[in-house]
Amino acid sequence: MDGLAAVVEDALGRVVAVSGSQVLMLMAPRVAAAASGTKVSLYLGALIKMRTAVSTVFGVVTGLSVPKPELEGQQAELKFVEIELVGEVVQTTSGRSRFRRGVAIFPGLGESGFAATPDDLALVYACPNVAASRIGTIHQARTLPLLVMTDELLGKHFAVLGNTGTGKSCAVALILHAILAKHKNGHVVLLDMHNEYAQSFRDKAEVLNLGNFELPYWLFNFEEIEEILLAGSRERQAESALLAELILLAKQAYIADPKAAKMITVDTPVPYRLGDVDRMLDDAAGKLEKTREAGLYSRLKAKLTSLRSDPRFAFMFPALAVRDNMQSILSKLFRIPVRNKPVSIVDLSSVPSEILNVVVSVLCRMTFDFALWSERSVPMLLVCEEAHRYCPADQRLGFEPAKRALSRIAKEGRKYGVALCVVSQRPSELAPEVLSQCNTIFALRLSNAADQDFLRGALRESALGLLEFLPSLGNAEAIAMGEGVPVPARLCFDELPANYRPMSGTANFSSAWTNDVDNANFLNSIIERWRRAGR
Repeated sequence: MDGLAAVVEDALGRVVAVSGSQVLMLMAPRVAAAASGTKVSLYLGALIKMRTAVSTVFGVVTGLSVPKPELEGQQAELKFVEIELVGEVVQTTSGRSRFRRGVAIFPGLGESGFAATPDDLALVYACPNVAASRIGTIHQARTLPLLVMTDELLGKHFAVLGNTGTGKSCAVALILHAILAKHKNGHVVLLDMHNEYAQSFRDKAEVLNLGNFELPYWLFNFEEIEEILLAGSRERQAESALLAELILLAKQAYIADPKAAKMITVDTPVPYRLGDVDRMLDDAAGKLEKTREAGLYSRLKAKLTSLRSDPRFAFMFPALAVRDNMQSILSKLFRIPVRNKPVSIVDLSSVPSEILNVVVSVLCRMTFDFALWSERSVPMLLVCEEAHRYCPADQRLGFEPAKRALSRIAKEGRKYGVALCVVSQRPSELAPEVLSQCNTIFALRLSNAADQDFLRGALRESALGLLEFLPSLGNAEAIAMGEGVPVPARLCFDELPANYRPMSGTANFSSAWTNDVDNANFLNSIIERWRRAGR
C-alpha cells in the first residue's frame, strides 16, 4: 500500500501540536495500554504517516514521553510521541505516488497518525532514477538498501564524522568502493594521515609516499616555501622580502624566453635552480661585507643548505638536477590516465611534522588550481582524513594557507568540479566554514556534547531530531542526512571484506602481551626505519 492509499490500520494516536517541522502526537489509549508483546509498537526512529488534504506526510519518531507518570493501577497516563517531519507522498500528473522531501501542507490538529507499512518504507527510502550506489541498509527495515546519489553526494561535498573506533575509515572506504565499482575511471586523491588505506584499495590505488613521489620545492608558492624556510625566525619580515626577490629572479633566469619570463610571478609553478639563489646570496653578501644585512644573507643561505642536506626533505629537494617534471607529478597525483587505479593515496605518515600542514596546503591548492585550469574536464574528489588537524577552528593553530585552500574548495569547488570529503573525529575542532559546506553528512557515534552541538549548528536539515541517536549508535551505524541520500535515515553500513578494511583497528593488547619479544633484529629494523624516517 502506498502513502496515498486508503488508511485502514488502527490509528496510533492524534496530532495535538504542530510547530515548524515538529509534530506532537498523543498516543491512543489502546496503544498506550498495549503490552510490549503486541504488534502495535512505537520506538525511536520509527516512521509515522499522517494524512492531509492532498498528501500523506511522513515523520520520524524522535521522542517518547509521559509528562505525568501515574502509579501502577491508578488512572491512565497521557503518553506523547515527538515526530520530526521528513517529507510527503503526493500524486504525479500520471497518477503515480512519489515521495519528495519537505512538507507543503502540514497535518492539522486531531489528524490521526499511523505506522508506516513496508510498502510505505520502500516508497520513502526509494532512490530517484539517478546514478546511485548502495552503502548499507535502513536500520528499521534491514531489507531496504540505503543508496547514495553519486552526483548529489560528490557535487555538493560530504563529511564522515564519528568517535575513534566507530568505523569512520571503513565507512569512507566502503563509500569509495561503492562509487568506484560503477565509475571505474574516477579520480580520487586521499590524504592518508596514518597509512591506513593502502590495504583497503590494493590494486585500485597508486600509493604515493616519500620514497616514490616528488613534490619539488618549486611547486610550493611563496607562502608555503617561506613557512618552511623562515618559521620561527626573529627577522622573518626582512628575510621574507629578500627571499621573494631572489626566488623571482631565479625563476625568471630559468625561463629561456625573455617575454615569457616577464609574465612570471613569485607564485608561478615553474622550476628554478637553488644554485642561482645561492649564487645571488653570495654575491650580495660579499658586497655588504660585515654589515647586518650581510648576516641576513648568510643565515638565509645556511637555512637553505640545512634543508637540502636533511634526508627527511629529499622529496622536496631531489638529488638530480632541477627539471620540469610537473606533468608526471600531476599524472601520478590526479590519476591521468587512470590505468585501472582511480585512487591516489598520499601517505603523509612519514612527512616531517613541522611541515605537514604546508604539504597539505600544497596538495589542496594544486587540486583546486588543476580543476580551475582544466575547466571541469576532469572532476575529482579530495578526501581529507583527520581534517581537524590541518583545518582547525582555532585561528591560532594550523597553517593559514592550508585552511584557506580547503575553505576555497569547500566554497567554490563545486563550480570547478572538485568534490570534498571531510573525515574527522572532532567536528567541534574543525573550521566551521568547511563543514558547513558539506551538504551530506554521515554521523557515526559522537559522545562528546560539544561535537553534537556543533553538528546541530552546522546542519540545515529538518531532521535534526535524528541527531538525538548519536550517542547510542552502534559501530558501523550512522545517521545519514543531506542531499546525497533520498531522505535522512539511520543506516547500517554494509560490511567490508576483512582483507579490504583499512588498517585502523585497535592494537590487540591481550594477544600481544602473552608473548615476549626477544629478538635483536627486531629492534635493529625499527632503529633503521626510525633513522631514515621511512616505513
